[in-house]
Parts: sequence; structure tokens; C-alpha cells
Amino acid sequence: MTDEGLEKEYKTVWDNALESLKTSLPPSTYEPWITPLKPVEPKEEQYKKGVFVIKSDQAFGVSHLNQKFLPEIQAAVNKAMGKEIPVEIVFVPSNVKKAPKKKFKPNEEIVLMQEQIDNLKQMHSFCALNLKYTFENFVKGENSKVAYDAAKMVSKAPGQKFNPLFITGSVGLGKTHLMQAIGHDILKNFPKLKVKYAKTEEFTNQLVDSCRNGSDSYNEMRKFREQYRNVDVLLLDDIQFAEGKKRTEEEIFNTFDALFHAGKQIVFASDRPIETFEKTPDRLKSRYEWGLSVEIKPPSLETRIEIIKKHARRANYEIADDVAEFLAKNYSKNIRELEGAYNKVSAYASIQGLELNVKTAKEILGFRENQRKITTDDIIKKCAEYFGTTAELIKGSQRSSEIKSARQAAIYLTRQILDLSFPVIAQSFNKNHTTILYSYEKLKKDIELNPTLKENLEEIENLIRN
Repeated sequence: MTDEGLEKEYKTVWDNALESLKTSLPPSTYEPWITPLKPVEPKEEQYKKGVFVIKSDQAFGVSHLNQKFLPEIQAAVNKAMGKEIPVEIVFVPSNVKKAPKKKFKPNEEIVLMQEQIDNLKQMHSFCALNLKYTFENFVKGENSKVAYDAAKMVSKAPGQKFNPLFITGSVGLGKTHLMQAIGHDILKNFPKLKVKYAKTEEFTNQLVDSCRNGSDSYNEMRKFREQYRNVDVLLLDDIQFAEGKKRTEEEIFNTFDALFHAGKQIVFASDRPIETFEKTPDRLKSRYEWGLSVEIKPPSLETRIEIIKKHARRANYEIADDVAEFLAKNYSKNIRELEGAYNKVSAYASIQGLELNVKTAKEILGFRENQRKITTDDIIKKCAEYFGTTAELIKGSQRSSEIKSARQAAIYLTRQILDLSFPVIAQSFNKNHTTILYSYEKLKKDIELNPTLKENLEEIENLIRN
């Protein structure tokens, strides 16, 4: 068979394999990891006879693909090929133009390519950045314009403007996306800089573990501090979880000073504004306020529609305007829920071979005509009223009997009614997900032993739904 014939055969095999993978893998995996892959053509230097070679232009992605998804890809290719054939995934840069031979010696080209690969590996392993959280994938609206523009300026001149940058906004509005986009852009513009992204809960857990190691605690603390201070850019998410944790806040304060005075860039994100941090020491609050604080607000209807359409374009999926508008109108406060609803309806319709219209979307999402969309805030408010307390106290840290009972009921009913994950529920209650999981499981067991408690929760649920 000629090279041209092989090329056509490989393309057909890969197209069929993609169809199989699209149904076996979730959209969150398929879209960012699988769709960019292409089969190597016979004329390319990576071609191997008797091997189905797949190329990726993201060096850091090759290792992840080989570790996580190679068996699924191998099975899909073998099914499409109709026989067993080895599959390899290799890195092939797609947008790097080779310089004229007279400007680079062969060994210099290898060094430059290796530097690029090392930087990309650094971005994936050390920085813990999500590949989809880039500026290109962020939909800028009036709700996020100031935050977006400030983030772009920081990424172009880290440590020189808006240091620290403090991003605030409610759960699921895109704070993490914008924060990680800064990291991606800095690594692209300044590949030699070290970028570190972490959640404050992770920071706290590592700190606690370092202090527990007895005689090795000095060395463990040194390693911990090097991890967060030997960087050029620190992106610390969910900073609200540090409030009231004295040891954590002390370490953040010292880390801040070490980085700031060395001219390094710091970016914080929180679902609450700085002025609400009543338990945080004034000296740390003042550090938070040194630079620029920007807020991401709930997006407008137009912005939400554009978010859905951009999400669909990235997945090469056609979505009708009325379906996009239906989703945007019914998921108005939380972008994460909006995208989750889109993923659910598009995946279900595709798998079942259904036309995705408004009627189908309603059926998939379980909407009834004139059905009110229940939110976490609705549940917390009703639980607060039932137990004679307030939503603020339920989200706070007080542990009186009434508040504790109201909090556990709200957590349990949020899980039961909205079927949200524990990490998402944790964000709404300003707690870590292990605390939420413990509260839910405890109340679930108590219900089995206490019929009155079960009746009380059913009564609250009826109040919420009606």
C-alpha cells in the first residue's frame, strides 16, 4: 500500500477510534486530552511500521496520556483496526518552526527542544495547573472585565504590577480559572520562571504533616517552606480557609513577606472579600490589601450564553440558540453548575442519539414546567429559619447545639436534594470537604436510629421544595 493509502487508512481508523473513545470517556477527559491527538503519517519521522503512532503537541500531556488512558486508546484502535496492533503516543511539536541550519548546530537544536519539554513538564507536575484553565478559554463579560484585565497585566509583568492580586467572588464564578490562566500565561511568556499553584487546604495539610514528623520536623519544615518560597509566582486558592487557623496564617504571612520582598508575584483567590476576614490578624489582612483586589460577579444572561457556546465550540458540538438560552436562564449564579448542565445534556443526547432541543434538555435535567430552581442558599436559609438561627451562623464556625443541628441538616439536605459533590458543598459552607463528608455520614446514621429526626428533615425538605 502507498504512503497516501496508509495515511487515509490511519485517518479512518483514528476517526472510528475517536467515536468509540467519545462514548467510553467522560467529556471532561475526552475534550481536553483526546481530541487534540492525531495519527502520525507514514511520511513523518516518528512513523513506525507495524505500530499505530499517535502524536500530541503537548509534551507534558504525553506522560499523562500513557499513564492514564493508553489501555482505552489501545482498545479503541484495535477495535477500529480489526486486529491487535501496538499503540504509542509521542510528542511532536506543531507550532515550533525550525530555525535555518546555519543559525543552529544540531546539538543546540536538541538543547533548545529539551528546554521546552522541561518547561512544559514543569508546568504540569510542579505547578498543578489544569490544561483547560487558560485565558483563551475564559469568557470575559462585564462581570469579570476588571478581574480579567488585571490578571492579564500580572501575567505580562509578574511581580511588577498588582502585587498581590486578590481575586474574590462567589463559588463557581471562575476565580480558579483566572488564577490558573495567569500561571499558564507566565510560563508561556517567561518559561524560566517557577510557578506554584495550590489550594489553602493543601497548604495547611502539608504544614501540619511537616510539624508532626518528630525529630525530622526541622528538615520537613525546611522542605515545605522551600516548596512555597523557592518560586517566582505563588497562586494560593481558597484563602478563606486559612481564617482562624493561627499556624497556617502565620506561615502564609512569612511566606508572603519572603516572596514579596524578593520581587516575586503573589495571587490569592477567595470566595469572600478581605473585609469579612474577622479572625485574620490585621498584619496579614494588610498584606492581602497591599496590591489590588478585584471581584468576579455573577455573569449576565448574554455572558452565560456565550460561555455555553464557547464550551460547545471547544468540543466541536452544535448547540441550538434556544437550548443555550434555556440553560443560561436556569443556571444563573454558578458557572460550574452551568457547564455541568451543558456537559450532562450534550453527553446524554450524543450517547442516546437524541436531537438536543429544549424539550430533551428539560427531560435530561429533570425539569418540570414552572419548576423553581433550588439553590444551596435556599436550603441553608430554610434550615436557619427552622432551627431559629441565621445563614451566616450556619456557614460560620460556632458550634452551639442549635447551630450545629442546623448546619448538619443543611449539609445533608444539600446533598440529598441537589446531589452535589462534597467539595462543592464544602465551598458553600466555608468548610473542607472532609468535614462535610463527616457531617453528612453522621446525620445519615442518626436518621436510621431516630425516626423523629427523619420526620423533621422531611418537614424541612417540604418547606424547601414548596
